[in-house]
Amino acid sequence: MGLWAHRRRGGGWFVGVVAASTLASACSPGAPARANHSTTAVTAQPMARAGQPYTCAPGSNEAIQGTFADAAAIGWAGNGEGVVACLGGSFYVQSGVNRTYGYGVYDDSATTWRNLDGYLPALVTSFHRFGAAISITNFGDELSVDGNDYVAIYSRVSVHNPTDHSVRVDPQAPAGLVTLNSAPLVVNAGATVDHDYVVAVDRFGQNYPWPSVAALRAAGGFDQHLVHMRAFWNGQLATITQLQLPDAHLVDAYRSGFIYTQIARSGEHLNTGVNNYQSEFSHDVVGILANLFTQGDFDDAHALLTDARSVVGSQLQYEDGLWTYAWPWAVYLLKTGDIAFVRANFSTEGPSGASEPSIEDTAHAIAADRTGPGGIMGETDDIDTNGLWTIDDYEALMGLTAYRYLAQRVGDLAEATWATQQYDSLLAATNTTLDATITRYRLDYLPCSMVKPNSADRCANPEDANWAAPFLFGRWAWDGSLFGAALSGPGIDLIDATYAYGFARLAGKLPADTIGGYPVAYYYSSGYNAGYGSWGLASQHYRDQGILGYEFMIDHSQSGPYSWWESSSAPEPGSPWVGSHPGGGQGSSPHGWGIANANKVLLDSLAAQRSDGALIVGRGVPDAWVRSGQSLAVSNFPTTDGQRLGFTLSTHGASVTLSLDGDAPSGPVLFELPAFVGNIVSTTAGTVDDATGTVTLQPSVTTVTVHLAHAV
Repeated sequence: MGLWAHRRRGGGWFVGVVAASTLASACSPGAPARANHSTTAVTAQPMARAGQPYTCAPGSNEAIQGTFADAAAIGWAGNGEGVVACLGGSFYVQSGVNRTYGYGVYDDSATTWRNLDGYLPALVTSFHRFGAAISITNFGDELSVDGNDYVAIYSRVSVHNPTDHSVRVDPQAPAGLVTLNSAPLVVNAGATVDHDYVVAVDRFGQNYPWPSVAALRAAGGFDQHLVHMRAFWNGQLATITQLQLPDAHLVDAYRSGFIYTQIARSGEHLNTGVNNYQSEFSHDVVGILANLFTQGDFDDAHALLTDARSVVGSQLQYEDGLWTYAWPWAVYLLKTGDIAFVRANFSTEGPSGASEPSIEDTAHAIAADRTGPGGIMGETDDIDTNGLWTIDDYEALMGLTAYRYLAQRVGDLAEATWATQQYDSLLAATNTTLDATITRYRLDYLPCSMVKPNSADRCANPEDANWAAPFLFGRWAWDGSLFGAALSGPGIDLIDATYAYGFARLAGKLPADTIGGYPVAYYYSSGYNAGYGSWGLASQHYRDQGILGYEFMIDHSQSGPYSWWESSSAPEPGSPWVGSHPGGGQGSSPHGWGIANANKVLLDSLAAQRSDGALIVGRGVPDAWVRSGQSLAVSNFPTTDGQRLGFTLSTHGASVTLSLDGDAPSGPVLFELPAFVGNIVSTTAGTVDDATGTVTLQPSVTTVTVHLAHAV
């Protein structure tokens, strides 16, 4: 059994013992030292004995992590292997180098760790020692030497002396780093000294020689490359949907998540991480692609979609990725209108034949795999335990929904009819089987197994997040609705009841807004925590669960700046990283599929495009965001056929105003904040359904103000 076996939704590999991360701001130059650390270093004080750099190295099952199971990523878009960054300014280079670089000056004192500018892949570690404020900044940049492309890590140890006397601080840099400047060890009172370094770390999967020391120095200094790195990533971010939200941390997490996804990517391969899960997995790739297209990133879409067919066609560990392969194609076609590319791949396999299935092949695999009782999907290991899992039937329904949409768009009426018949048949079988299970065991929730109560399988543990598996991995109730799926049965009727059931079982065991985690030691939360709120968008009372779950992740479970293990344990108070951070984790951190789920549910909560042309605005916006004086904005959002629009939402007293700009919507706008339900008095435009809290606007309307009976 290889490293990659048995590592997903309910049982990943152990990868750490303790973890850390926070959003606390870094110690800026000139800021006073923390009260609990020395500020009395004297002139020409003897340097501390040479220290060891903070640990950042492979641990259990080759997962790379720091002393407190902390891990993040730096590098470049599409690099061969990203670099794992750890607390304390240390980083681990892969790409055959397999070496840790770090600084002995770091001493495990109270530390902040953050992304530069809040979201860039330049990680800043800040702490105090010898009375000085010290920060270590590491980032990757691409450079070309003699026609060969490389990624280099640029590193700066900045020492600011806020005292009235000089201090002496040696970064204690490791051998192998190339010095880029000559900086004194003695720092005068009120002064700042920067020590700059560089090391080549990646060759984009090629084997040409590494650049020489002279070539690295000639390629420019830290500041020059920082400017280039910042401009590059800001340019990449400009192509996707932009957000301005009352919670600025969510905006930074959204932006950094997009960047981490590109760093984890190796050429055309959408790896799940740079750490441990540095490979493609079928359902991961499908989810990552769907999110990228939802955000509006279509760069290399053709190559990524065709690469994905080899992943879903050859990986037998998880069958659900094969069944849902049509979904990212449907999102891509809806957003871009690129019918020619879809038609070319609709019924045509890749060059390797069956191991690179066509879209049609993957849909027909669903029918072949309906080997369970009564015509439901057969047994799988899709939640890392063998069984007749509820998520499988809903994922298959999602795949058929997406396939029907594609068949209709390419004009294959026979396949569209087949997909409709299969969908109706599978939905009937799913509902019949679940109704029987619910009746037999007198359940008031949607079970994670089609044929057993939760008490009879792994979901008996309230902290096992698989109790909510259909709400994320099933996709159907929310994402299926966006493509016109007919929704009926327990999967739609019991959403609210199942959230209530799951959270009631967790009361007193875990904090609010975490779904739980996976065995054996990581039941606190997971990188999917926000994504578990996806079906909440189809509910009555949990429409903001995705955003609340995302905020929980930011506040309590980061193991690197905006980086999360697939599953994590409770916070470790002994970590030097200031804040609330896990004591351990499993999987990969950052975790690309978890990031994709979090960012998609965040965006869907704000704006979602339906295949019939309707645009849904505000479906999952928390009430706290529509209190008087609050505002939010979305721009560059892809709708249909290459069109983009934006909107602002602002609240004054008991009135909420929506203003749209950019391309006109391709259908009606459904303005439906949770705060509107049973609370609408009047509107300046459109028609009102007060019971559902929906104001329906014609595409020509650009501004509407909704007056509420009660301010939020």
